[in-house]
Amino acid sequence: MAPTDVSICIVNWNGGDMLRNLLASLRTSDPELAMQTIVVDNASSDQSLAGAEDALPGVRIIRNDRNTGFARANNQCAAVATGRYLLFLNNDTLASPGAISMLARFLDEHPNYVAAGPKLIGSDGQPQHTGRRLPTLRVILHQRVFVFSNWLRVFAGQYRRYRYGAFDPEIGADMPQLAAAALLVRSDVFHEIGGWDEGYEFGVEDVDLCLRLGRVGPIRYLPERSLIHFGRITSQANYGFTYAAYECGYARYLRKHHRSRLAAPFYKVLITLDTPLRLAFLATMLAGYRIIGRRDAAERTRRRLSAAAGFYFGQLRRFWRS
Repeated sequence: MAPTDVSICIVNWNGGDMLRNLLASLRTSDPELAMQTIVVDNASSDQSLAGAEDALPGVRIIRNDRNTGFARANNQCAAVATGRYLLFLNNDTLASPGAISMLARFLDEHPNYVAAGPKLIGSDGQPQHTGRRLPTLRVILHQRVFVFSNWLRVFAGQYRRYRYGAFDPEIGADMPQLAAAALLVRSDVFHEIGGWDEGYEFGVEDVDLCLRLGRVGPIRYLPERSLIHFGRITSQANYGFTYAAYECGYARYLRKHHRSRLAAPFYKVLITLDTPLRLAFLATMLAGYRIIGRRDAAERTRRRLSAAAGFYFGQLRRFWRS
């Protein structure tokens, strides 16, 4: 049997037709590569595995009896993978001809690089901003603390530079962080750094992975080929879970990687004090939208309010333990 070039690792949780469409796209995307495809399903309830083996004959499916989280499921994939490279691929992507081959060829020709990612095109046809700097405490505070981001605009300049300042989707460059929606990593380096940190349930684990990969070698963004990435479909459908997981994820990231041991406690205090203000503001907005008959805006606000309330009244203890 020929050695495997790329092991494709896909985590699925209620992916619906997206998973089957992705698997079908992999059938003919890169015929020159010896590829292995592994799907770990986190106890989906939507029949998204039905027809998966027809979409891609030979796909290996691992069925979990509960949702073990994104990081742990990816580690399950990596544990049975045989490829020289691991391609972590979201279930809401579509493979384009030659894109995976381009990534593998780059790593073959540049042994000092530890990972590479392609251009990602959204459902609107526009390239996504998938490369960023690593987040600082100020960036995280602007992003997550409601009063800072919506009223005081504290650290807005730092956040803009983090999100957009170091990345042009049309220019290849070394990046501290690339989206793990499609990220090719050397298998030996992945295992050397200990894989995904399973302490993250969902969200921020990709930032943590890139930080640790970057300590071994550079990560390259390659815009010559692209994949389609619909983005946030599963997370938006499960917004309450996602909201709490991201709050806990950033607290864990600060505890692990910030030079000050006070960063994570400071963040937790601010979030705890800030969330009631967020709840009051969202409740006021919801009432206003309902009064003026803006049903779509009211429903979006209701979902945000429900997620924030679920976090504050049901997940705060877990947040402080993270």
